[in-house]
Amino acid sequence: MTDYLRYYLCSLTVLAGVVGMLLGGYWMWAGVGTFFVLAGLDMLSRPDYAVRRFRHPRLADVPLYLHCALMVALYAAFAWRMRAGLGVDGTLPVVIALIGAVASLVWLNAVPNVPVAHELMHRKDWFSRGLAKFISAMFADAHRDIPHLYTHHIHFDTEADADYAPRGSSVYPFMWRCTKRNFQELLSAARKRRDVTGAPLWSPRNMLFWEFSLLLSIPLAVGLYGGVLAGVLTLVAQISSKFFLEALNYIQHYGLVRVPGSPTRLHHTWNHLTWIDRTIGYEITTHVDHHIDPDLRFDQLVPHPDAPQMPNLFVCAVSAFIPPLWYRRIAKPLLKDWDLRFASPQERQIAREANRKAGWPDWFADPLPQNPAQAA
Repeated sequence: MTDYLRYYLCSLTVLAGVVGMLLGGYWMWAGVGTFFVLAGLDMLSRPDYAVRRFRHPRLADVPLYLHCALMVALYAAFAWRMRAGLGVDGTLPVVIALIGAVASLVWLNAVPNVPVAHELMHRKDWFSRGLAKFISAMFADAHRDIPHLYTHHIHFDTEADADYAPRGSSVYPFMWRCTKRNFQELLSAARKRRDVTGAPLWSPRNMLFWEFSLLLSIPLAVGLYGGVLAGVLTLVAQISSKFFLEALNYIQHYGLVRVPGSPTRLHHTWNHLTWIDRTIGYEITTHVDHHIDPDLRFDQLVPHPDAPQMPNLFVCAVSAFIPPLWYRRIAKPLLKDWDLRFASPQERQIAREANRKAGWPDWFADPLPQNPAQAA
């Protein structure tokens, strides 16, 4: 039963944001306040290598669909609060309350919303895929499923993947570059569809039209009920969430290399295997098993303690926004260990060149330890 209940922590996280919006005033910070609570719990969490046990998969899916309803409630509560009044007086208190509201929307749009969208976009039924597009629109990325399913899972750990962050790259240019390349992939897919159907690019017969309509419908609906400011702040929160999502992408495969077209091995992704990371991420932090078989449901993923590990997700997310800290404390030490302990001979050649381009030390100068399993 514990395995079924643990994912309701995600529901409680969004519910805190809903209640904060309804209460108004400084309570509108409640949603983003869960970041600090979860980060603190994550610091205390030990590695969790347990395999989840589910006899009833449909029961395991309940918090996924509950999450979608709670996200609608979050935006509805925000619109209602903007219409009813913030519950504070004075310019500074109003500004502080609004900053808290937007910050709460940004955080909850990203976590746990992104993991839920990711899980649903991998499902095969139209209902789950449709819900994935809807909640992806909340972080201004309703088209995420196209580059994720048809590019990322094929080309991860290579330059051909828009979500790949090469060694020496900072999170700030990466967020823009990743956004631009993913949109270019969407545009390319839309043009191919236009060539086949003959429908104009922005026709209702093309997914591009519906994805952007879905994205804009959210601030439009909030704005019609809550006022122009509510609509504008919703759009700001969506766009900010999009860039925060790319910061999370930055972490997941940072600096890893793979021979293009080669099979997925245990060492080809970073993993975050604390109890909080696995729960709040709907097991996506059990990362390598997902890449080995992308069709596995979240409750079927098996953690691999022997795969490359990173510190907890919150430490990595904060460090990524401080590049000197990220390089010195996380990226370089972990990638040096990965190069010398996990990488195949061909991957070591790619990694050495990547280090040279990044201006990093050449830790291959000493005789290389041979990893028999990787060499084989």
